[in-house]
Amino acid sequence: MAENTVSDRWSRHGEFYTHTVTFLVEDHLFRIPREPLETESTVFKDMFLLPQGDSETIEGQNDTSPVILQGISKNEFESLLRALIQHGAKKSSGLDQAQWISVLKLSTMWEFDELRNVAIQHLDQPSPSFNAADTPPPFNPVDKFALASKYDIKEWFLPALLALARRSKPISIEEGHLVGFENALKLAAVREELKMTRVMNSIPRNYTLKPPHERSIQSSADKEEENRNFTSIIREAFSDLW
Repeated sequence: MAENTVSDRWSRHGEFYTHTVTFLVEDHLFRIPREPLETESTVFKDMFLLPQGDSETIEGQNDTSPVILQGISKNEFESLLRALIQHGAKKSSGLDQAQWISVLKLSTMWEFDELRNVAIQHLDQPSPSFNAADTPPPFNPVDKFALASKYDIKEWFLPALLALARRSKPISIEEGHLVGFENALKLAAVREELKMTRVMNSIPRNYTLKPPHERSIQSSADKEEENRNFTSIIREAFSDLW
């Protein structure tokens, strides 16, 4: 009579028996719990639902048959795992800006929707709950626009374009490569239109001298109107982004 296997002799606890999976990234093996991957990522959830063969040949079962992740770096995968584990534990991740960009890249690729939102929030407006050491410097608008285009972050487009349209410095050749030739041309056209708008708004509508408090109210109203005009012009010029 054949010997009983371990699984035949004892029951696995439903809550405290951890299933793990082994990955190979570059030349490093990672052995991690499956649960956060299954819970957070639709890509990994579907992968783990695929029919499996013999236990000796199942990918990810052990170090000799890992799941091979190609096209990413060890550092990028480390950043994703740190963010994923620390986010689940409600702790600060200690990641810098470059590492959060790696988290954004992989969370978008593998459909970690909640973690992607965390990365976007952290890169855009760091939460006060994070340690000061975690807080990255703000993006310049060119980098912000380039990241928004690459990872489809629609809420970043308008602030980045407004900043680029309003600044005195024109778009450089290097920046044009980052935002794309067509977008650089659109932005140049928007800047010219906004320049003409400013010139027209600077011409007095009448020459009546008003008390100081009325002049300040009018100035504030003009500023709000200018902001609306800027937004309208940019939305029309870049209508394909919304």
